[in-house]
Amino acid sequence: MRKLKLLSVLFISSIILSACSNTNPFDELADEINSWLGADSTNTSEKSTDPEEETENNTDTESNNEADNDTAGDTEDIETLDYSHLMNQGEAVTLDEGMHEVGKDIEPGRYVITADSGYGNIYVKNEENRGGFNETLAGESDSPEGQTTKIVGFLDEGYSVEIANFEQATFTPYETVSVETIFPGQWVAGEDFPAGVYDVSVPETEETGSLEVSSHPDYNKSRHTLGNAKYDGMTEFTMSFEDGDIVNLRYVPEVTLTER
Repeated sequence: MRKLKLLSVLFISSIILSACSNTNPFDELADEINSWLGADSTNTSEKSTDPEEETENNTDTESNNEADNDTAGDTEDIETLDYSHLMNQGEAVTLDEGMHEVGKDIEPGRYVITADSGYGNIYVKNEENRGGFNETLAGESDSPEGQTTKIVGFLDEGYSVEIANFEQATFTPYETVSVETIFPGQWVAGEDFPAGVYDVSVPETEETGSLEVSSHPDYNKSRHTLGNAKYDGMTEFTMSFEDGDIVNLRYVPEVTLTER
């Protein structure tokens, strides 16, 4: 409406001027209109800052930063296996066949498990049925050649221990020493042997077992089938271990680790 009024005034003015001048009033009118339009365009192109919009933009930026920080936190909170608090801990005890609770029937710690006679199994699980270990075990007095006669493993608070087909099993605290040969159970790279690259060798055996490496309670970093070649078992190979890796040897009596 303001533009219409201005154009009307300019048009009337041009008619008046035409009566007093020999110049073309429409040229002058065009110049004035162009001048006015240019000035008006410049003014409208300068956009003022809307306080509410600026607040919304700042809020979006803060939300994005918080999301990035939350993602970084999730990465840092990845669950890992850590048995350091159980190293060189425990009290010797002999337990009968059946179910037992760590913290009640046996103290938390790291143990070597043996049986005097018979042939059975040891099952160890935590409260969520994760982690732990299980192994077939032969009694020391009448074990067939090539059978597992001892296991080393970690027993934490709240774990359950099941002894099956043995009258009794003995749990002896394990004292950490540097080793080159490991027997069935759980071992820690950086504690029982240095982290690094190793040649792994398995004595000739008819048994088939596995060597599993993990740092998370639900997933293996690697797994190798060992022993009898008829079942794709390997007797020699090379692999690397990182500090904190949990190495679980199963069903073969021993494995030799030779550092490169």
